[in-house]
Amino acid sequence: MATFEKPSWSSKPNVEYKRQYQRRKTALLYGARFDLAIRFAHPKEIPRSIHALEVLKELLLEARSEQREAQQDIIYPSANIEHVKKFLQNHGLLNQVFTTNYTKENRRQVIAIPKELLQTVQVLLAPAMFDIRYSNDIIGFPQSQQVVYSTVLGQPIFAGCNSLDVNTEWVLHNLNFWRYHMLRESEATLAFAFKDLAHDELPRFWQKRLTHGGGDSLGKHWKGSYAYVGREDIGDIRAGEGAVTPIIDEFNGDDKFGTGAFQDLQLSLVDEEAVLWPPSFEEALNSLVVPECRAKTRAQKRSAAPHSIAAFKPQNFQFNGEGSDNTEEFNALGWLNALPPQHDVPGWQRMTMMKYFQDPDTGLIDEAALWAYEGVVLPGGQIIVGRWWCVDDGVGEDQYSGPFVLWCVDGPRYPKNEGALNEDDLP
Repeated sequence: MATFEKPSWSSKPNVEYKRQYQRRKTALLYGARFDLAIRFAHPKEIPRSIHALEVLKELLLEARSEQREAQQDIIYPSANIEHVKKFLQNHGLLNQVFTTNYTKENRRQVIAIPKELLQTVQVLLAPAMFDIRYSNDIIGFPQSQQVVYSTVLGQPIFAGCNSLDVNTEWVLHNLNFWRYHMLRESEATLAFAFKDLAHDELPRFWQKRLTHGGGDSLGKHWKGSYAYVGREDIGDIRAGEGAVTPIIDEFNGDDKFGTGAFQDLQLSLVDEEAVLWPPSFEEALNSLVVPECRAKTRAQKRSAAPHSIAAFKPQNFQFNGEGSDNTEEFNALGWLNALPPQHDVPGWQRMTMMKYFQDPDTGLIDEAALWAYEGVVLPGGQIIVGRWWCVDDGVGEDQYSGPFVLWCVDGPRYPKNEGALNEDDLP
């Protein structure tokens, strides 16, 4: 296992180490034809794909296991993540996030690979989705656009009998929506501005091993964007008309080629007793609602079991912030709520935030201009995707809303020439 990071099962005998080493090497070297497995349920490619996905998941869960605790401000290269990146270049897993050719007749084949395994691994690979080296064939945009503009009634971000299950399919649609705009220069939306970002301003993988929670170490500096369409167009998008006639997305800034194309946000954890959480914010966001066990429907049979809620201890962390985009400066106040592991992956969190404007003289909040945000902090705490909505503009299916994305740009320091991987160590 010398070319991989320290595994979690270090007590196993050497023969098991050798077997696992060969298993990983084989999966990484030969990979799978994910296009055949995902789109057409090719009988030979399905088991190969499952094997490869299981290995990728293991490597990602054990990534950063050798990060030095005494030097958390210095980030060392992760052998596991480097293996995963090379695999993505060779086997195109992220080119198969969504397919557009399935019908009711062949839908069974499309999900022949375990859906939870495929989607969980692809969500963990979110940073690579914004890198053209690993994500160069982006399909299914009209479907993703329809999903991300849906309301909380049509597409809740958190589901299950206790609202603690992350809707990973919705998360993938959100990621697919944003990578379409950030990587496709032909769309002339965000791609040129994204390409001009400095290396340390790009989405990145996590900097320490994935663990439960993580809100107590919230990143400070964030960059991102929100998308919107006119009130007159949002109904057409939700009805799927964007697949027939393209509907143009707008973004937080009108500067498509400069720094104003993205929003900058600074967040800081605060003592919840020191900062007032207005009742109007809680009414809109339900940030502090305690998870409850509710009766399951048949559609929720894969949700977290009710008895698991008793073992899950909610953790809430309050934060405040300030930010700016190309047009205005704003304030923010919100909460991080720890979530239980999803499909054996720890580190998920729910984020709720109110974007608001404050009179500089009186300190009064403009209650007529409140913008609510709800999203998922992906494992590792480096990327947040979610939904914004206007608090006083529609309810239910008439809610005016859209997608947002944020990624942490706190700059890690890398030691010179230390821990670099030799190409011979990669399959």
